Amino acid sequence: MNRTFLSLYLLIVLCIAAAGWGLDALWRHLSPPPTLTPAQQDLITLIEHQLHANPQALNTLNHTLTSQLDILNLDDFANSAYGQKINRGKPVLVYTQDGTLQIYKRLKGADSQQILRINMAQPKKNNQNYLYSLLLTVFYAAIGLAVFVWVWPLMRDVRRLEQHTQHVGKHRLPEPVNVLPGSAVNHLARAFNQMAERIKELLASHKEMTYAVSHELRTPLARMKFALAMIQNNQPDDTNTQGLRDDVDEMDALITQLLTYAGYEQEQGPLKQAEGDMAFLLRELITRAEQSHYKGTHQNADTTITTTLVCAPEHALVFCDWHLMERAVFNLIHNAFRFSQGRIEVVLTQDTTHFEITVSDDGIGVPEAERERVFESFIRLEAEANAQVRGFGLGLAIVKRVLKWHQGSASVAPSTELGGACFCLRWPK
Repeated sequence: MNRTFLSLYLLIVLCIAAAGWGLDALWRHLSPPPTLTPAQQDLITLIEHQLHANPQALNTLNHTLTSQLDILNLDDFANSAYGQKINRGKPVLVYTQDGTLQIYKRLKGADSQQILRINMAQPKKNNQNYLYSLLLTVFYAAIGLAVFVWVWPLMRDVRRLEQHTQHVGKHRLPEPVNVLPGSAVNHLARAFNQMAERIKELLASHKEMTYAVSHELRTPLARMKFALAMIQNNQPDDTNTQGLRDDVDEMDALITQLLTYAGYEQEQGPLKQAEGDMAFLLRELITRAEQSHYKGTHQNADTTITTTLVCAPEHALVFCDWHLMERAVFNLIHNAFRFSQGRIEVVLTQDTTHFEITVSDDGIGVPEAERERVFESFIRLEAEANAQVRGFGLGLAIVKRVLKWHQGSASVAPSTELGGACFCLRWPK
C-alpha cells in the first residue's frame, strides 16, 4: 500500500513539474514579454522633453493625449525588481488585468526621483486568452493522462482477478492468475493463487476420499450379499434376514448415489449441448421411473399412478446437454412417483428465450419455508407419514447443479391444481 501510494504521488509531482515547465516555456515563446515600439519610444521622448521644459505641462498633456499620464515617486517601488530596473533608467512595460499597457520610465536628470507612468489602452488580444485556456487544458489533461497510464495496468490486473473469481463462483476449478512482478496487486494475486491451489487440493482430497470410502464399503457389502445369498439358498423360507437384506440394499444404493454425486461436483469441461426431441426423452424417462417404482417396495406400490405428459409444441426441439439433463429430469420424475398419491403431470413449454419443464404431483408437497433448502445436499423433508420412503437427499442437489451448468435454475413453484409439489427446470435457449 505504501509503495503504491508513493509511486502515484511521485508520478503526479513529476508530471506537474514537467508539464508546468514545458508549458511555461511554450507560453513564453508564443507570448513574449512586451517591448517598446519605435512609436512608443518617440512618445516617451516627447513627453520627457515637454515636462523638462515645463514641469506643469502634465495636465495639458492629459487633456491632449488619449493616454493617461501620472508622476510617481521612485520610493513607491521600494526595492522591487521593477524598481531596480527603473532606477537604471530603463523603461518597464506591464499589462494590467484589463489589458491596459503601463509604461514606467524615470525622468531624465541625475537626481530625479520622479517616475513617469503612461497608461495606454490596448486592443484586447483574444488569441492570448484562448492560448492560455488551451495551455491550461493541456496541463490538466497531461496530469489525467499520467494518472490513467498508472491506473490502467492496475485495473487490468484487477479485472483479471475478478474474472478468475467469477469462474470459481460458477463451480469451476480456480486457475492461477498471472500478473507482472511490479503490479500493485501482485501480493493479492499471489494470495489468490495460494488459495486456488488450496481449493484444488481440498476438492481433490474430498473427491478421492469419497471414491475411496465408497469403493472400500462395497467390498464388505459384496461379502454380506454373498453370505445372505448362501443363507437364503440353504434356508429359502427364512424371513429373519429380510431386514438385513433391505439394509444392505439401502447401503448399496447410498454408495451408488455418493459416487454419482461426486462425479457431478465439478463440471468437467464445456457442456456437450445438442438439439433433440425432448418429448421423446420425457416419455422414456416416465416409463423408466414407472418401472423402477413398481419394481421396488413402496408405501403406495399398490396404488395406480396416472402420468400426464404435456408438450407445447408436441415435438419440441430442445438444446441442452442430454446426458446431464436426462439425469436431472429423471430425478424429478422418480421423486414424483415416490410421493404421488395417484397423479403426476409433466409439462414441457418454451418461449422466445427459455425452455421449461415442470413436474407436479398430488403428494404432500414442499413447505414454502423449505423450498430453497430442499436443493441442498443430504436434505430430506419427508413427513412421518412417508418415513418409509427411502432417499438420501442427493437427487435434487444434482438437479440444481446440472441446471446451473446450463445457466438456468431449478426451483419449487407454488402448488398446482394437483395440490402437491411442483418442481420447475428453466434454462436459456
